[in-house]
Amino acid sequence: MKENYLIPIVPFHEPVLVRGEGSYVYDEEGKKLLDLNSGQFCTVLGHSNKDLIKEITRISETLVHTSSGMISEEVVEVSKKIHEISGNMEAYSILLSTGAESVEFALRYAKHLKGRNGIVCFQKGYHGLTLGTQSVTFGGVYAAPEVSHIFSVPIPDTFAEKEEVDNCLAVLEKTLAEHGKEIAGVLMEPIVSVGGMIFPVKEYFTEVRRLCDEYDVLLILDECQTGFGRTGSWFYYEQLGIVPDMVACAKGIGLGYPVSLVMFRNGLVPKEGMTMTHYSSHQNDGFAAAIVNFGIQYIKEHNLLERATEIGIYFLEKLKELEKTCPVYTKARGHGLMLGLDLQLKGVDNYRPVYQELTEKSTKEGVLLQGTNGGQILRFLPDYLIQKEDIDFCVEVLKKAAPGV
Repeated sequence: MKENYLIPIVPFHEPVLVRGEGSYVYDEEGKKLLDLNSGQFCTVLGHSNKDLIKEITRISETLVHTSSGMISEEVVEVSKKIHEISGNMEAYSILLSTGAESVEFALRYAKHLKGRNGIVCFQKGYHGLTLGTQSVTFGGVYAAPEVSHIFSVPIPDTFAEKEEVDNCLAVLEKTLAEHGKEIAGVLMEPIVSVGGMIFPVKEYFTEVRRLCDEYDVLLILDECQTGFGRTGSWFYYEQLGIVPDMVACAKGIGLGYPVSLVMFRNGLVPKEGMTMTHYSSHQNDGFAAAIVNFGIQYIKEHNLLERATEIGIYFLEKLKELEKTCPVYTKARGHGLMLGLDLQLKGVDNYRPVYQELTEKSTKEGVLLQGTNGGQILRFLPDYLIQKEDIDFCVEVLKKAAPGV
């Protein structure tokens, strides 16, 4: 690693990257690496998309930024488009900068609208590392100082039996019954990524929505990873068949740039206007709006929602085939272009060294992987334009790099 003066918040991995193109990035020695997580799940139209570059050039020559009390034509246009693609939410929205900021916004307004301080969250959910979002990340166990009125509940596993689903719902209902007068909202990732690539069944969320209505609390979904076409629909709540009260969206919506979004369902915004203010230097920026407008148009014109579903099915099939030939890989799962795969080795409790070896081998072979849950679970969130031959290449590298091979 080159000498640098960065604050060592996280360890940096070799190599140093110098450019990207499509589904690939290149290091300073010219080595080509397949990026299976589109940066940090953000460059959903690929690296250095030429059409996006043209749009960025256009808006850079027009109007990039305004004060928080002004809006541009691009911002008005994006609010209309988000309203249209939000389906039954018929959403009102605000553009912000990061996923953590959007979740913070949703939490603040939920508490304000309900006049209560309590939030229910998943024990395995991840929402960011600001103080407010860390208070609901992994149930707030790492938040310091501690934020009060946080109630964490278990989440049913991807392959959970009905009994486990019912037990998780029972814990949620008990929490709402005992503390409902303190609770403003229930915050959940519809697909839990950092916490283990968990895909709870649709019926679970149907009941969560019912319980939120019964106990008069807001349902807030963190779709920072699942939103904006990742799973084959604009937002994953559409596939769940529910209408949330608020949705936080980030990562892919900015196409690689720091853009996030908060949506409120129609009817949640008071007709007389919000009585709580929010000021952020880059809220409702014309630059951010232009990127989101472009992304929506590009996804529509290139049928990328349908493509995410089709390529996702192909990717999942290939991972399931891999399981048959390499038994160290197991439990392949996914929706659209959001997939997970477990490592399972006899007698291994600490998967960090195993994951380290795997990623070193895969990088050497030309594939960048990301893991979670202590390295035991691999996650794949590639760009929406990834080709089948790239997926085939990924699977071949996983075979070569498999622990014990």
